Amino acid sequence: MIKKIIPLLFVVIFNLQLQAQSLKSKGFRVYMPNYAEQLAPRQSETYWAEVVLGPEEVLNFTKDEFQKGLQLEDFKEITGEQSPDMFFAINGISADDLEVTGTIAPIAGDTYSIDISPKDNKSVKLLFYYKEELTQLWQIPLLPKVDVQGNKIPITINFPEDEKEKYLMLESGRAVPDISPYMVEMYLDKKLGESFLSKIINTIQDIYDNNMVEIYTNFYFVKDKKNKALADETKDKLTEMSELSKASLSTLSAVRENKKAIDEHITYWQNLLPNYEDISDKKITKIRWGILMNLSQLSLMVEDFKNANTYLNQASELDVKSNAVKQSQKDLGKLYSDYMLNYNEATGERKYSKGYEVSTSAKIIRVL
Repeated sequence: MIKKIIPLLFVVIFNLQLQAQSLKSKGFRVYMPNYAEQLAPRQSETYWAEVVLGPEEVLNFTKDEFQKGLQLEDFKEITGEQSPDMFFAINGISADDLEVTGTIAPIAGDTYSIDISPKDNKSVKLLFYYKEELTQLWQIPLLPKVDVQGNKIPITINFPEDEKEKYLMLESGRAVPDISPYMVEMYLDKKLGESFLSKIINTIQDIYDNNMVEIYTNFYFVKDKKNKALADETKDKLTEMSELSKASLSTLSAVRENKKAIDEHITYWQNLLPNYEDISDKKITKIRWGILMNLSQLSLMVEDFKNANTYLNQASELDVKSNAVKQSQKDLGKLYSDYMLNYNEATGERKYSKGYEVSTSAKIIRVL
């Protein structure tokens, strides 16, 4: 009789331990694949980027920042006096592109207050040249904020009187001085934000490059009130995975050479999954869902689209956070479609186009 009770007690204790567990999320930075939206020609091998400014035009980043930030995996940055196959040029804006109002003389406290709005249809332009031919033109519009009546809401810039030479063109000879290029740059800082350069670079990479991009995304670990070691182990496993991604899986070539580096992490969550099969218990169901979501993302990190899709489908059947699953399925569909555009599914060989489609009509990039 005692021999029969012992296994029963073990099952009861084990079930109680499972009931004490819950699913927790934590954000991690990892690298995920990203594939070009436009298929490159075979003859496209090198690139260069430049900030091209007209008279008194400015941007809120420099040429060096643009060139240093734009790193393409599929193409080599030119050196010396070579002519690049691909050339990216971006322009800026000047004071003539802005509407300026406010007090051009100091107000209380010896402070100037200037209101600035963009004029209609003003934009920053990104130009793409292929083999020295203008091939595509992208517009990034400067859209003003408006109130419910449709009136523009300007950006206000204040500065002390003793700095007016930086902000105003005092030597213009006009009764009311113009704003200086420095103030235009300050306006762009406020209007476009510090992330504007990153958005431009990400846009170029999305359109033209096959690469790995760093993202911040949620993974899931098991929280256990009665077994802190399990919580620490599952969370530590995710931390190790994130560090591995940044150290060894930050480029597509590295991923393809070191796919086995992530196998240990996939195997870990696969082995944990059978412990959470009782989907009649909501807590167990959520933990199972989290493990499946982890496995899907880990599979994506190494371009295993088939298993990534399988794990997502299993997660969708659990009816947990259905919106999150649907968004992941949508993202996977887009990623797989872009992969198929650039690579042969059966062989993994690179595909090439006859050339980039020539289209100088403006396309709006809404990154603001």
